[in-house]
Amino acid sequence: MSELQPFSRLAPFLREFVYAEAWDDLRPIQIEAIEAIFDGNGDVLIAAGTASGKTEAAFLPILSLLHAEPFGSVRALYVGPLKALINDQFERLELLCQQGGIPVHRWHGDVAASRKSDLLETPGGVLQITPESIESLFVNKSGKLAALFGGLRFIVVDEVHSFLESDRGAQLRCQLERLSEYAQSRPRRVGLSATVGDFEAAKRWLNPIQPDQVQLINPPGVAASIKFSHLHFAADEIPPELVADLYTLTRDRKTLIFCNSRAEVETITADLNALCRRDKREERYLPHHGSISKEVREEAEARMQDKHHLASVVCTSTLELGIDIGRLDLVAQVNSTHSVMSFVQRLGRSGRRPGAQRIMQVYTVEPSARSSYDRIPFNLLKALAVSELFAEGWIEPPTASARPYNVLYQQLLSRLVERHGSSPRDLVGFFMKSSVFPGVSADDYATLLKHLAKIDHLQQLSDGNLILGLSGERVARSRDFYAVFESAEELEVRHGERVLGRISNSPGLKPGLCLRLAGEMWEVTEVAPARKEVLVTPAASAQPARFAPSGGPELHPRLARKAREILLGESVPGYLSPPGQVALAEARQFSKALKLDERQVLGDGVVFLWTGTRAAQTLRAMLENVGLEVDFISFPWMMKVNGDLRAALRRLGESPPTAAELAAGLPLAEIQTRKFDEFLPESLLRVHAAEAWLDMTEAQSVLAQLMVS
Repeated sequence: MSELQPFSRLAPFLREFVYAEAWDDLRPIQIEAIEAIFDGNGDVLIAAGTASGKTEAAFLPILSLLHAEPFGSVRALYVGPLKALINDQFERLELLCQQGGIPVHRWHGDVAASRKSDLLETPGGVLQITPESIESLFVNKSGKLAALFGGLRFIVVDEVHSFLESDRGAQLRCQLERLSEYAQSRPRRVGLSATVGDFEAAKRWLNPIQPDQVQLINPPGVAASIKFSHLHFAADEIPPELVADLYTLTRDRKTLIFCNSRAEVETITADLNALCRRDKREERYLPHHGSISKEVREEAEARMQDKHHLASVVCTSTLELGIDIGRLDLVAQVNSTHSVMSFVQRLGRSGRRPGAQRIMQVYTVEPSARSSYDRIPFNLLKALAVSELFAEGWIEPPTASARPYNVLYQQLLSRLVERHGSSPRDLVGFFMKSSVFPGVSADDYATLLKHLAKIDHLQQLSDGNLILGLSGERVARSRDFYAVFESAEELEVRHGERVLGRISNSPGLKPGLCLRLAGEMWEVTEVAPARKEVLVTPAASAQPARFAPSGGPELHPRLARKAREILLGESVPGYLSPPGQVALAEARQFSKALKLDERQVLGDGVVFLWTGTRAAQTLRAMLENVGLEVDFISFPWMMKVNGDLRAALRRLGESPPTAAELAAGLPLAEIQTRKFDEFLPESLLRVHAAEAWLDMTEAQSVLAQLMVS
């Protein structure tokens, strides 16, 4: 190891930058990263809290190593999960690089073509990009890839936790392997994250071949103090009392208010601004979600970044990741997050100033009881379970699929375009050596290629090489091809030249309908499906717009077990409001009357599963497989079974089905849910369902509990 002090090892222009910014000192995470990147030649995982200086920790040493020769190729690739995050980091990196003559480029759908041409003509410096734009390079700029990435030395993956178990993460891992073919040597990978629950999983993602060679940088920091409160309401919808409390809490503070749906964002934004108008105050609440136009979202982000303007944003998960929206006073959450991971990410948005508290206000709303079992407040229990597991330091471990056939389909087509065709041996050989598809067998590849040829997505030439068929060309040349996540068919909503956002084309969408979108109220004047647009004019009152469904969340079994533990326990969290304490006490009294501490199966066919999403799906399939009718009262924790449950449990205990047997009986519509699934052979869809849709181990454990209940 060098005897030089870490600061002295930085390039002169970066030392000048540190002086100019009046930093007191380098942070511990930056010192460790400088030593790891200068002294080692392996990959690095930088894990630290929000606003800890992770970006600078990675790029101070990387830029120091690149500044002597910044041109001739992109030298460092920065991959971010969001265009908005890339745009935010672009300014920070430009500030770092401008005195060193190192160019910083962006490449995504909102970047001007002239800027992209500049990079292609004179490649160099740092390129910031999303996985979707990397895919577009393989498809549209394959002839430029050697020049672009021949001298690539570093790949920085921001928010690496967001890629660990998703199809998008599998796509990115495959892309990094493909990009490495163009580099003179394998580029070093640097992962950044504030919310990694499993460091070993993140190491395996960065370097599947030698995960033990990934150096972890996770210095102990001074834990920020947390102020946490939980208010509970009994109501069928968001009650006025909740909005009034939220308004009082946030009207003079800079706040992020998280909701679990786009419709809730629109409703709460409108209700809060109505209170502003009542009090003759400026309307200071802004909406932010995926169906709002980029311009409206950027306006909200800019207002939050303005130090002289007091604003709050009501949002979905679109502001969960690390986009800089200034220093917040607090974070609010309406109804529970669906995971501890998401809770940690959202809580981390507050308390960014050194020594500042992290403040979070959680609200839960429980519908009025329509049956006796509605007396168990599952929304409240889930929120308490999330906060208690957070206090225990637990975060959901990632569970990546070993057989992401839909991603494999996309990458097969993309590689054929990139390589202008390939022999079957070379094509399959590349993916069989890849670490991304370890569960895909040689027989699976044969099945897939045969099927793709049958549907004209592949064509075999007389020399034996494979190219895309006409149908495959239409898929691969579509702009929709680059992403592995589904984009719903929606209509663009416009008022004059202003684009407001996108909504679903539902049967009730017609002239005269009044709806809320982008924080304002609108009356529909024209619906034009052929042009894929809806024209609107301002209205005096409205209802929330209908948005395309985004799919249900997956809940981990431990969340359910913690909820049961809370229900059957005696302690009362000090942060829970009096109405919440009353609701919890009543639920505990009811659970004692049902003897839920002794049993999970009740006499009327009601079954308390207390498990996760995949295990609940598995148990439903098991019971339906032996002839029972199953309906969920509260998915995935409570179901109603019609039929002889005891006999069915005995039968399943004596002769449990295999995952393959269960998957074979699942309705195709239930397992054909991912992008590109429609192009896959049914046999592979069912193999994937057996692995990723079912959880046999957890289901068998729950089944054993039910048999003795």
